[in-house]
Amino acid sequence: MKLISYCVRGYVLFSLLILLTVAGCTSGRRASEALQRVAQDHCEVDSSHTSGYVFRPALLQAGSADETLLRGRYGPRALHMAQAIGLTPLLVQLTNQELQETPSNAYLATRQRITDQLQLATADIATASALLDCDTKRATLTATLLTRRENIREKRMTISAITIGAVAILGASWLNLHEQPIGADWVHIAGGVGEGGLGVLALAQKTPRVAYLHARNPLRDIWEHPATSTQFAPLVWYYLNQPKTDTSRTIIKELRERWQVLTSLDAAGKRSRKPHHEVDYFGTGDQYDAEALTLRATMLGELETEIRLMNNDLTILLNEIVSSKSGRTLRR
Repeated sequence: MKLISYCVRGYVLFSLLILLTVAGCTSGRRASEALQRVAQDHCEVDSSHTSGYVFRPALLQAGSADETLLRGRYGPRALHMAQAIGLTPLLVQLTNQELQETPSNAYLATRQRITDQLQLATADIATASALLDCDTKRATLTATLLTRRENIREKRMTISAITIGAVAILGASWLNLHEQPIGADWVHIAGGVGEGGLGVLALAQKTPRVAYLHARNPLRDIWEHPATSTQFAPLVWYYLNQPKTDTSRTIIKELRERWQVLTSLDAAGKRSRKPHHEVDYFGTGDQYDAEALTLRATMLGELETEIRLMNNDLTILLNEIVSSKSGRTLRR
């Protein structure tokens, strides 16, 4: 009778474990489907075209009269942005017209053309920023869901180990009360084996990953540095390739050097773990874990910051254009 009783109890416990396993698998499948939907590329932003104007940068010839005139009127950052947008011919006209005693219709027309060009440049910058912001948020959200999924898995295994230990202690105590020390010892052994098995299973678990595609990868153009960008408008691409006013280094060169450090550290860390999977951040997609997605979001954020800083130079240029004539002195 005791053997039958033990068998019935074991069957009940086994059935309960099966039900919990099935429920966990169903929940995990739903979570995987939701995660895959979030990881899909929904950033329908095309920043490779201009806002409707023909982009032609206008560089100043060193030592020319136009350069002397504009450098006496505008600061280096404002003039740097004006050359990128192609405004220097209009600024030369405007500066000469400003020397007149009273504003003319030609002066007002030149001011309006410059304002229109600045607004179109602002639209190009905003489009590129929107693309990067969308991709950054997608990577961050996917990383958050992957981390949550891993935390839930670890929590379930911890609870299972605690439950097995508690059941083993209760079962052994009950057997000891009924003067069955051999059965109690076997229950202790079974509990230890169960807890140890969960520990080994936890160590053997692979880091959760998700198929993360980015056919239109804004990081690829920075990394491969083609002559013409397929992701950014000509104005943005030209600006990223120009040396900064305070250094001879371009924004692209600085970004690539920082990303080389980040990806090298990431690859070294992954090689120290077995098995490991190195992610292709600059391709069309790969299997990403939460750590790799966080790194991708960091690189996208750095690029977005550099592009948004173009607005600062635009603001400086606009402020110097509209500054009052009465308070203006030419820096000759």
